[in-house]
Amino acid sequence: MKNIGIYIHIPFCKKKCYYCDFTAFQNLEDWMEDYFENLIKEIKLNDLYKYEIDSIYIGGGTPSYVDGKYLREIFKILRRYKVKKDAEITIEVNPESLDIKKLKLYRRLGINRISMGVQSFNDKILKDIGRSHTKEDIFKAFDLLKEVGFKNISIDMILNLPNQTLDDIKFDLSCIDKLDITHISWYSLILEKKSYFNTLYKKNKLELMDEDYERDVFNYIVKELEKRDYLRYEISNFSKDGYESRHNLKYWNCENYLGFGLSAASFIDSVRTENTGNFSVYKNKIKNNKKPIVNKEFLNKEDLMIEYIIMKLRTTEGIRIRDFRSRFKEELLVRFFLPFRKYDDLGFFNIENGYVAFSQKGFDLSNSFFREII
Repeated sequence: MKNIGIYIHIPFCKKKCYYCDFTAFQNLEDWMEDYFENLIKEIKLNDLYKYEIDSIYIGGGTPSYVDGKYLREIFKILRRYKVKKDAEITIEVNPESLDIKKLKLYRRLGINRISMGVQSFNDKILKDIGRSHTKEDIFKAFDLLKEVGFKNISIDMILNLPNQTLDDIKFDLSCIDKLDITHISWYSLILEKKSYFNTLYKKNKLELMDEDYERDVFNYIVKELEKRDYLRYEISNFSKDGYESRHNLKYWNCENYLGFGLSAASFIDSVRTENTGNFSVYKNKIKNNKKPIVNKEFLNKEDLMIEYIIMKLRTTEGIRIRDFRSRFKEELLVRFFLPFRKYDDLGFFNIENGYVAFSQKGFDLSNSFFREII
C-alpha cells in the first residue's frame, strides 16, 4: 500500500493581502456551505482506500477563518480511510483568527502541526502589506497555542517587503527568540502577476531591495537562524532537529500527493493534475460525478528526471546519486554531464560522499542552473 500526502484547499479569508495571488475569496461566507459540500463530494470521487495517508495539509486562504464545523466534516470523511497514527496533520492559521474553542477542536480532530502566517513582527509593515494582525496578536496566539498544548508550530516570514530594512529583520529575529517556534519558512517576496503589489511595482510605487542586497540580507538570516539551532534543510525552510515539514518534503522528494479543492494540484506516479480555480466549473464537474481537473500532464522519463533534479537540489541534502540511479536507471553525472560540469566549475556544487548538493553560491544563484537544465 503506497503512502500519500493529502492537501485540502480552503479558499476563504477575511482580507486578501496585497502580495497574494492564490485562489482565495475575502468575506464570502455565503459560499462556504456550498463549497464544503462540493469539497467533500470531490474527496469521495477518489479511491483513497488503496493508500496510507501519512500527511494532511490544510491550506488556503485562511483555514482558521472558517467555522470549525466544516473541518469536522472533512475529517469525518478522511477518517474513513487509512490515516497513519503518526501522520503529520497541519493547518494554516492567521494570528487574529484563533481562539481557544477553535484550537481545542483542532486538537480533537488530530491536527498536530500549526503553520502561522506571520510575515513580519513590524506593525507598520504588516499594515502596509494588507495583513489584519499585529505583533500583539501574534504573541497572544502563541499563548493560546501553548495553553491548548500545540508544540509543533511553524511560522511564515517574508523578506523584501516594501521599505523593509536590515533593522526590521533584526527586530523579527528578536521576536522569534521570545517564542517557542519549531519551524520557520522565510521566503523572498514574489511579485505575483495578479497581485496588488505587482500593479504598484509596474507603476514604480513599490520600494524594494535590489537583488544583491536582498541576497546579503537573506544570508544574514540563514546565519542568525543557524545560531539559534534552526537548521536550513531547504532553500527557504529552517527547522529545529526533527521538525522538518514532512508534507512539504513530499513535494521536494517528488513523492505522491493528492490535492482537493479549488486550484489544488496532485502528483501520482508520472501524472500531474490541477483542479479548476473557477467555482462554477468546479461545482458543475462534481455535480456530474467528474473530478474537477482542468489540466493533466503525463510526464515522460526526461521530465521526471529534470523535475527530480530541480526539487531535490532545493534541499540542503541534495541528490543522492545512488537514489537517482535506482529511480531512473541512469547515472546522474553522466546523463547530465555538461550542465553539472559547467556549474561545478563555477563553484555551484559540493559533490562528495555520494551526494550532489548546492554550495552557498549555488543556492544564491540556483535559478541560473535551473534555467540551464530545463
